Amino acid sequence: MIGASLNNLTSLPITGAMAPPMVSVVLCAYNYEQFVARALESALAQDYPADRLEIVVIDDGSTDSTGPIVDEIAGRNPGRVRVVHQPNAGYIAATNRGLAESDGELIALLDADDVWRPDKTRRQVEMFQADAGLGLVFSDMAVVDEDERVIRPSKLFDYGPIRENRLAALLFENFATTSSIMVRASLGNAYAPVPAHIPFADWWIALHVAVCASIDYVPEPLALYRMHGSNMTNGACGNWAVRENRRAIGLQLWAMRNLPLDALCGEELLHAWSGVERHARIAVEAGASFFVDLVDRQPEDGARADALIAEADDVAADGDSLGEARLALRALAWDPFRFEVRRRLHDSAERATADAGAPDPFPSARPYRMLADARELLDGDDMMLAYVEAMGGSDGVTLVIDASELPTEVAEAGLRGLVDRCGLERRDDIDLIAIVGPQEDSARRRMLMAVDVRYSRHTDRAGRMQVFTPSSLERLTRQAA
Repeated sequence: MIGASLNNLTSLPITGAMAPPMVSVVLCAYNYEQFVARALESALAQDYPADRLEIVVIDDGSTDSTGPIVDEIAGRNPGRVRVVHQPNAGYIAATNRGLAESDGELIALLDADDVWRPDKTRRQVEMFQADAGLGLVFSDMAVVDEDERVIRPSKLFDYGPIRENRLAALLFENFATTSSIMVRASLGNAYAPVPAHIPFADWWIALHVAVCASIDYVPEPLALYRMHGSNMTNGACGNWAVRENRRAIGLQLWAMRNLPLDALCGEELLHAWSGVERHARIAVEAGASFFVDLVDRQPEDGARADALIAEADDVAADGDSLGEARLALRALAWDPFRFEVRRRLHDSAERATADAGAPDPFPSARPYRMLADARELLDGDDMMLAYVEAMGGSDGVTLVIDASELPTEVAEAGLRGLVDRCGLERRDDIDLIAIVGPQEDSARRRMLMAVDVRYSRHTDRAGRMQVFTPSSLERLTRQAA
């Protein structure tokens, strides 16, 4: 039994010549007299140097014997446990107080009803020492009952494999449970203080660290997650389950509205939204009604969604399916009831996934690609001559000429005449690629995604790409250098 074996593990020394980093344990407690001693003793029992582990207990105005219990343990462990008593302010405020009181380079969170394995701190510290870019480490947890009998050997098992893109994984679900987390204090500006309206401090912290640093995890349980009648979240059913899943949806939507999504591919965007739908489905089932109110909406949310949809139209015009999918996801985050946008997210993400697996349409092109419409180039030689004058001597730019909307014979004859009149046949410094003949939508999208900027007589067009005119080409030479 996991619970019984925790006290029998052999302590192992920390290796290495340098002193291990200081670790602060933040334990927040409110009326947990039946469990808090076990949680605190498990932190004291870590096989980590005692002088490098401080334990900060925030007694959040408990009205039972929680305060005296932690004071007694602190008295038996002078210098190791620091207790802060404060009027009841709620879990988020208590967590923020604990973070502010911590002096360690690394901060580990511990709920007052959970238990750590003795090797948890050491093993997570070793991961931080091995990877300077690591911002947060969490682990699996065994789910136990009030008496530490194992209910489920793995808390993470139900979610399946955790994706390598941790932001995508965390948008789907909160994998990083409080008592499994260790985080770098130096990233505190990214995650602290946790806003008072946020329901899940652990999820908030992990999401914000995922944006600015890497996250790793230990796939085996380094802690026990205790299920009991007064748990705040997991194990809730009925109205409690509706409430907790509503709160989860609220945080997911906030994250999708506000956090950068540039690192997510098309399939990951779909996966993230499926996490919202998963919580919605659980809430509806728990409420035993299709009329469960899942989302708090404001009058201006629809206008925000409309603006994002219009922006998605612009990037779609440039063939940017991935950008379209990201904007569709943000629009859904503002108004999840836009069913047509849900379909657009699916379709654009599917196209983006297909495009990502396609080969470069211009494998022989130079690193910087500029796109021009053949119809503009053929409307007088001045546009091509301006390009030749500006790009003469450059070996880093290719002009991609889109002639796909002209009849093939017209395009071929017109472009051969243009090249001849501008004396480009024997110039190695001017690199041209012409796209002639009708193109399927997928091929056109790949072409648009493979170029960097446009060359046009006009700049008043919507889209993601920067537009250069004959008079502004000098700036391109500096940009492409």
